[in-house]
Amino acid sequence: MAVIHIDGKTVEVDGSDNLLAACLSLGIDVPYFCYHPALGSVGSCRQCAVKQYNNEEDYQAGRGRLVMSCMVAPTNDMYISVNDEEAKNFRKHIVEYLMTNHPHDCPTCEEGGHCHLQDMTYMSGHRQRRYRFTKRTHHNQDLGSFINHEMNRCIACYRCVRFYKDYAGGKDFGVYASNNRVYFGRETDGQFESEFSGNLTEVCPTGVFTDKTHSDRYNRKWDMQYAPSVCHGCSTGCSISAGERYGELRRIENRYNPDVNGYFLCDRGRFGYGYVNRADRPTSPYQNTPAGKMQLDAEAALDKVIALLRGKKLIGIGSDMASLESNFALKKLVGAANYSTGWSMAVQTLVDKSVEILRNHSVYNPSVAQIEQADAVFILGEDITQTAARVALSVRQAAKNKARQMATALRTDHWLAEPVQRIGQGDFSPIYVVDVVDTKLDDIAKTSVVASIEDIARFGYLVAEVIDCFDVHLDNLVKPNLDADEQMLTLAYQIAVDLVSANQPLVISGTSLGSQAVIEAAACIAQSLSKKRQAIKATNEAEIAHYQAEQNTDVSADLPSHDPQLIAKPEHPQTDTQKTDQAKIVRPEPKPLDTHFAPIAAIYLALPAANSAGISLLGGRAIEEVLAQEYEAVVVLENDLSQLGTVNALAQIANKTLIVLDHQHYPWHNQADVVLSAASFAEADGTLVSSEGRAQRFFQAYDKKYYEPNSNIKDSWRWLYALSHELNQTALAAHLDEVIDDIAEQVHGLAAIKDAAPTADYRIRGLKIAREPRRYSGRTAIRATLSVHEPMQPKDLDTALTFSMEGYVGDKTSAASIPFAWAAGWNSPQAWNKYQSKIGGRLKGGDIGVRLFDYLPKLEHRYASQRQEISDPANTSVFHGVVRLFPVHQLFASSPLASRSPVVAEQIQAIGWYMNENDANLWQVRAGDLLAIDSLYGEIVLPVVIVEYVPDGCVGYAAGQVPLSPKLLTSIRRADSVASVFEPSHVQSLKNLPRQHRSQLFLASAVQPVSPQTGTTIRENA
Repeated sequence: MAVIHIDGKTVEVDGSDNLLAACLSLGIDVPYFCYHPALGSVGSCRQCAVKQYNNEEDYQAGRGRLVMSCMVAPTNDMYISVNDEEAKNFRKHIVEYLMTNHPHDCPTCEEGGHCHLQDMTYMSGHRQRRYRFTKRTHHNQDLGSFINHEMNRCIACYRCVRFYKDYAGGKDFGVYASNNRVYFGRETDGQFESEFSGNLTEVCPTGVFTDKTHSDRYNRKWDMQYAPSVCHGCSTGCSISAGERYGELRRIENRYNPDVNGYFLCDRGRFGYGYVNRADRPTSPYQNTPAGKMQLDAEAALDKVIALLRGKKLIGIGSDMASLESNFALKKLVGAANYSTGWSMAVQTLVDKSVEILRNHSVYNPSVAQIEQADAVFILGEDITQTAARVALSVRQAAKNKARQMATALRTDHWLAEPVQRIGQGDFSPIYVVDVVDTKLDDIAKTSVVASIEDIARFGYLVAEVIDCFDVHLDNLVKPNLDADEQMLTLAYQIAVDLVSANQPLVISGTSLGSQAVIEAAACIAQSLSKKRQAIKATNEAEIAHYQAEQNTDVSADLPSHDPQLIAKPEHPQTDTQKTDQAKIVRPEPKPLDTHFAPIAAIYLALPAANSAGISLLGGRAIEEVLAQEYEAVVVLENDLSQLGTVNALAQIANKTLIVLDHQHYPWHNQADVVLSAASFAEADGTLVSSEGRAQRFFQAYDKKYYEPNSNIKDSWRWLYALSHELNQTALAAHLDEVIDDIAEQVHGLAAIKDAAPTADYRIRGLKIAREPRRYSGRTAIRATLSVHEPMQPKDLDTALTFSMEGYVGDKTSAASIPFAWAAGWNSPQAWNKYQSKIGGRLKGGDIGVRLFDYLPKLEHRYASQRQEISDPANTSVFHGVVRLFPVHQLFASSPLASRSPVVAEQIQAIGWYMNENDANLWQVRAGDLLAIDSLYGEIVLPVVIVEYVPDGCVGYAAGQVPLSPKLLTSIRRADSVASVFEPSHVQSLKNLPRQHRSQLFLASAVQPVSPQTGTTIRENA
């Protein structure tokens, strides 16, 4: 800490921060552009100038110098002034200079009202434009379907390129030209290749990069209604703010969470929300009849379903994409013995095993933020850039810890971005990647290996065996003799040495390859690491204690026996040296371990979906188990059964009474008796549990019925509790808190979810939390096409939030309930500064969510090496009809919901069978040739795609698009050139998808115009 004096006030600040961060942490507004808490300081914009004085005497006399606060470290007894007139004038002139070529197009700029440049310009006092000459202009680029580009608004702060290239590792974006014509963009037009490109829309302080998915139905930030939510895109559990207008989800923004996503999201989480707005989604319940769909209101739908289910043996199929509350309600309706998690037996085994590993006493499951502290990472069989992209971004930051260690040795602060980068000279902490394909982390990996699924598992066990053979001294880690391939043993030894020698080693794996052996191998590595590191730490502490005890012994004590050579030496009285003293000199002092040396190794396991960990803790049976028993009716909860790779559930339930609850429409829903219109995450409240074990609450952003009075969308748990009340005479839960209490009482492992967010009676100064900014406008006109009489705003009885701007907005809000960031003078995402107790640190409102695994009993299971027991399936042979499969994941295509977003689906590339060139030559096939592989749903025909690095003898398929599994025993053959090529479900779903909006809110007039010729009404498509 450092005590400094700011404008006559004495304050204590964190000496490890820069002066700008210190001021902002104190609530002192200092304008800035190039600085970002996650990116560090480069001092390029010169906007954060303050005046620094040598001492109090100079401060009193006004003798000081201007310094850039982002480049200065606070020191004890420092005197500075933010409000000095010279500093204020300097900042005012700097922003005026930066704005000379700016088009001043705020009224038409999509960043308006959300713009850091606007905030800082106003804060700096620049009010009048004096530049009257020709402005420099640029041509804009087409950067794909996600991001708009308007280079004329650029002020050259370099934030964009620093994030995209330096932080996120992107290669296809840079800065070009020089001087006044500097240009930020790609070499050519086209879609960004990085999985994190969407963050440019928030990192850029101006309107150069804006959200194109929002452009089609644009509105200002202050006209958006927000809710605190959780990304449903993967198992990471990133916090998001879901923004709504006119009953549509318009935008997803990052919601700062210091333990998970920090300031950044992946593009799946940011842009993959379009499925919520699909025109074909059910907004009212309906019954399938021979005459077609019959729309029902809520009461009629419940009556119909009750009549269909009464007296029948029920089974329920849940989903790890649905909330805990909805799955619990389904389990309560059908009974524990009749409830399925919605997983196949293979997937359920994987997820349950993963949760068991994460609860093991000998390993630690880190948060996503803690991953960034690791100084050695081993990624085993998981392409995290595609399956858990935000975790991959954290691994990229972990790779930079080597440079930070080198900077620390040179007494260079870590927030000095450029010096730290130059000191590192591209030297990364050891990152090892072993997977079935080349991954996007290869550029930072010390070694990257492509292998088959079985070889990956064997190699993981080999690393664990090498660790077990190591000595308990870090300077004596000798390569052991093991029965293994010499090249693999050498690599395993190298990995083992780096993991054991690191201060905070981390093992990452997951379920994406469908292999229990892989995740158990990862667990075996983590356990062996923990055991060895505990022994190393105990030995080191014992040796240090023994040495100190020897140093404290009496000089007249017997000669130590540890050095026979010293005992044999003759006495030399003339030197006046005692042998006992010589013994102390000869014996080297043991070197203590680093203070950051962690005795317990960390392991992170990526799971299949957003609520996989939660469903595992809730408990349930595999889908094959419930389908094998006697039943007459099936209730399916938010689960697309047509995409199961190892069980054809649709065929088995074909003649049963079928009730579906979903917010999406799938073709097989036409066979259901009744479909109940369920709420998506944007219209519902619920709880998810991430792969870290963090339970987090997501909240409803809007009430669909307010905008579409004929709609009957309800939370799935509401439908199910109502059914259970009628069929089982159970209590009817009227509110979310009652359901959560019910779960906590009946499921011990989920009892702590009550602490994930405040209850509905939470108030701040007697007020609920406002979902809308203070300047929210147009409320009286939103429904004018329906009626000139404005109805009462919807009442939210389930949460502490209100559907209004009339509520509390500020930093006293519980962190789990902050819908958006705003503070006086801060309208951009930088407003999160005002909610943080320290810039880039914890939130003033506490933590977001609760780590359930920390509350549960630790498990004792020991994972031993099974390397010798793993057997290989037969390699692929097109001639013999044998195929060995492995999944290939892609950020958007592998997500069953994000891929249904029209704007996302248009970006997904055509798929095929992936193989390397040697195998293609061996099997006598060429790129584009059609091959057919049998699935549970029939023959799948796709073209051959040649990939440089994939395992020999294996064929890859597009995970999430092709209903296959590595566990499925199937066959392969050549297909006729006229065979019908397989279309993934997301492609089929776009066919005949209505593009118009249903709601009368979007009609030119709610009253249909009358034809002057015929006198009849004219139908108009909205």
